[in-house]
Amino acid sequence: MAESFRLSLDDSFTRSLACAAITLGLRSILLFDSSLEVLQLAAQITADMLEVVVGYPVKTVYLNSFESEENLWGSWQLGTQSEKQALEWKPGLLTNDSQLCLAIIPDLTKLSLAAARACVVLMGADVAHLERHGQQSQFQPNICWLAGCAVSEVGMVSPHLLDRFALRLKGQIRKTTDRAKEILELIDDEGLEKAKKPEPLPIEISDKLQKGLQHHPQISPKAIARILNYTSQPEIYPRREIALARLSLANVRLEGADEMGANHVDIAAQMIGLEPISEPIKETPNPIPELPPEPTPKEEKPPSEKQNSQLPGTTEKTSELVYQPDKPKLLPSIPLKLTSKLENPYPEDTATVEREVDSLRLPTRRFRSKAAPRGSIIGVEKAKTLQDIALVPTLLEAAKYQPIRPKNETTSEKLLLSLSPTDFYSYRRSPVAEQMLMLVIDHTCLQDCDWQEQLLPYLSWAYVERASVCLIQVGAANASNLLQAERIMAHNILVPRINAGLEAGRGKATPLAHGLQLGLQTLRHALQHGRSAVQQAVLVVISDGRGNVPLDGFIKKPVGRKGVEDALLVAESIGKLDRVKRVLLNPQPKQYRDLPLELAEKMGASVSNIPPLGIVEEE
Repeated sequence: MAESFRLSLDDSFTRSLACAAITLGLRSILLFDSSLEVLQLAAQITADMLEVVVGYPVKTVYLNSFESEENLWGSWQLGTQSEKQALEWKPGLLTNDSQLCLAIIPDLTKLSLAAARACVVLMGADVAHLERHGQQSQFQPNICWLAGCAVSEVGMVSPHLLDRFALRLKGQIRKTTDRAKEILELIDDEGLEKAKKPEPLPIEISDKLQKGLQHHPQISPKAIARILNYTSQPEIYPRREIALARLSLANVRLEGADEMGANHVDIAAQMIGLEPISEPIKETPNPIPELPPEPTPKEEKPPSEKQNSQLPGTTEKTSELVYQPDKPKLLPSIPLKLTSKLENPYPEDTATVEREVDSLRLPTRRFRSKAAPRGSIIGVEKAKTLQDIALVPTLLEAAKYQPIRPKNETTSEKLLLSLSPTDFYSYRRSPVAEQMLMLVIDHTCLQDCDWQEQLLPYLSWAYVERASVCLIQVGAANASNLLQAERIMAHNILVPRINAGLEAGRGKATPLAHGLQLGLQTLRHALQHGRSAVQQAVLVVISDGRGNVPLDGFIKKPVGRKGVEDALLVAESIGKLDRVKRVLLNPQPKQYRDLPLELAEKMGASVSNIPPLGIVEEE
C-alpha cells in the first residue's frame, strides 16, 4: 500500500511556481537551503506547468561547474557526412530558441565562470546576440532558470548574478509523523518510487493556468504605492519592485480578479517572505483568500496498538485473519506540502562578502610569459605559443580551409591535412593565483601594539592582486597543539577562516621555529614545485623573536636560547629563497629589543616598526 502526492495551489510554494509559469519575467527562480530532492521536485512541477502553458514538452538542461563556452554557445564539429560537409555548427545549450528550456543549476556557488557570465547576459533579456567563430545571429532567450543555493554561502556568488533571480523561495517536504507507516512505505519499492514524484497536474491547476494566460486585470494606484513600501532604498534598476509587482499580478490572474489592489501585494510579499516597512493600507476585504496554514497531521494509532486492542481473551469479537490481497490497495493521495517560511528573500544584503570585487571578470596576469597551464579548461583561444595546444579545435580550424589551400605537387605522398600557423588554438584556462601572501603571526606579542593598522596595506594588496593567502598561527589560543604552529590555506583574503585566524587570542607557548619551518615548506612548494603557478610571494612576519619551543618540540629545562636559535636557523634558509619579498613588522618589545632585528637580518627582510597602542590613543 502506498500513498501518492497531489499538488494544490493552497500551498504557497506551488502557487509561486504557477505564477512563474504564466509570467515570463518570473522565470528565474532561486531556492534557498533546499535539498536535492526538493530541487528535483520543483523542477518537475515547473516543467509540467510550463508544458501546460506553452503546449509542448519542455527541454531540461543542467548547468554545473564544468560548463565551457563551447557547451553554452556552440562550436564547430565534424559533420556526419564528411564527404559532403566536413564541418557543421552545433548549437550550444543556451542558444536554441525553438523550444522552451528549463535550466537547472544544482549549486549556484559551484557554477563555472562561463555559465555565470551567460546567466547574467540571458536572464531577463529580451534579445541576445551571438558572434562566435564566424557565426552571427540574434535570438530571444526562451529559458526558465531554477537554481539552488545555501543562505550561508550566498556571499560567494556575484551580486549581479543574484540580482537576476526574480523569485526567491524555500521549500521542504513535509514528512509523516507515523514512524510505522514511514517504514512500511520505505519497504514498498513501488510506493517509494511514487513518493519521489507527485501525480500529474490536477485538472483544476491546468484550468487555472490556461485561464490565467488569457486574463489581464487592471493595476490600481494603491497597489503600486504599496509595492514601493516594501523597499527601504530606491535602486537604479528596481528589479525587486518589478518582481513583487509581477508576482502580485500573476497571483491575481490565477484567481481571475478584475483589479490588483494593495492587499494583493501583501499576499504576494508574504509568499516570498518580505516584511512590510510601513503599515498596510486599509482596503476592502481581499477577494483572494489568504493561504491556509499547513494542517497538522492527525495522530493515528500504530498498527501494533490496533492489533493489541483485539487480542484473544478480550470481550470484543476477534476480527478476520489478516492476509495479503491480490491487488495492492492504493491510499488516497495527500497534498504535497513544500511550504517553509523564508525569513529574508535577499540575504546577500547582509551576507559576509567572500568573493572578489570583479568576480565575473578574468583577472589580469602580471607574468604572462611564465604562466603555466594549471587551471581548469574553460574554452579555447588563438595560440600565441606552442604550449598547451588544443588539438581538436586546431584540426577543426584547419579542416575549414583545406579546399582553398594549395596542394603540394612535389611529393608523391598525399597530404591528409595541411596546417597553417593561424590554425593553432590553445586552451583557455581559469585563472590561478600567481601571487601569494604569507602571514606568520606570533599571537603572544600582539597585546600592546596596533598591528592591525600596520598589516592592512598587505591585506589590501592581496585583495587587489587576487593573491592566495597562507596564514601561519604561532602561539594561538585555539591551537590544537600548544607546542606546534598551525597553517591555514585560502584561495583569497575573503575566506572567513583567515579573519577568524587573525582574531585568535594569545596562547601559552611560542613555537616560532616551527611556524617559520611551515612557512619555508609552503614557500618552497609554491615556488619550486614542478611548473609552479606562483611567481611572486610576499612574506610578512609579526614576531618579537622570542621563541620558547625548539624545533623538535621537546622542552627540556632550562629552555635557554634553543628555541630562538632554531628560529634564526630556519630564518636563514628563508632568506635564500628567490622571488620572495620579506617584511618583518616589529612590535618593539620592552625586553630583548634586539631579537626582532636579528631575525629580520637572518631573513633578509625589511623592518617596519609597529607603534604601541598608547601612542595611537594620544594621537
